[in-house]
Amino acid sequence: MEKIFIGKENATYQQLLALKENRNKRCQLGLFFVEGVQNIKEAIKNFWEIDAFIYSNESVLSSWAKSVINKANKNYNIDSKLMKKLSDKEETSELLKIIKIKKHDKIIKTQCPVYVLIDRPSNKGNLGTIIRSCDALNVDQIFYFFHAVDIFDHNVISASMGSFFKMPITFIDSNLKYEEIIKSLKQTYANFKVFGTSLNANKTIQDCDFTCPTMILIGNETSGLCNFYLNVADELVKIKMKENVDSLNIACATTACLYEVSRQRENK
Repeated sequence: MEKIFIGKENATYQQLLALKENRNKRCQLGLFFVEGVQNIKEAIKNFWEIDAFIYSNESVLSSWAKSVINKANKNYNIDSKLMKKLSDKEETSELLKIIKIKKHDKIIKTQCPVYVLIDRPSNKGNLGTIIRSCDALNVDQIFYFFHAVDIFDHNVISASMGSFFKMPITFIDSNLKYEEIIKSLKQTYANFKVFGTSLNANKTIQDCDFTCPTMILIGNETSGLCNFYLNVADELVKIKMKENVDSLNIACATTACLYEVSRQRENK
């Protein structure tokens, strides 16, 4: 295992910083930045390839940290001030990690699956929270569509609290790709159903039967589902709320929908 010392803001340090802050650099190098013990543990547990660990030259590593740093291809031992600049924590993290990007292009097919598609997610914290809820409430796969925040952004990953590394997450780059996915699913499951979420729907989630193979379409934070998804959904549904309240935060709304799906399936 190679050990690299960084004592100043040189080109190597700038590259580490770019992996944290720059989407294009992550895509170019096929690497992304991770912080947080839970995220690091889940990445290791779920066999994501670790490119490097980063830690301060002044820190005394815990026994846990010492046990994991040999899992990387190389490690960066950096000046403590630089470590503090890289970390988002008020108390600088003991370890940071660089992980190799891997993509989930295969459709996961189980006996009675639940899928979630997120249309143009624009808030990093919300997307991470949705991933966390999908993990907790038995979603088989997440799809996200088109002009979206970067799924490999460190803020998305931090908000997922480790769930990012457990969930198959697939990017859809066109309406045609979505149609191909739905065609494949409807060929596999005769009773497969797509539910679109909309404030203008007549049905509430309690009125729907989610015990069949299901996909739930979740709209953008500002504009909701685009016309394409509103038109292709088999049914449009909404969350019943008290009068004069017309919307929920997208992460809260997704969690409410998925809880109803989970509740119905447990009762069945």
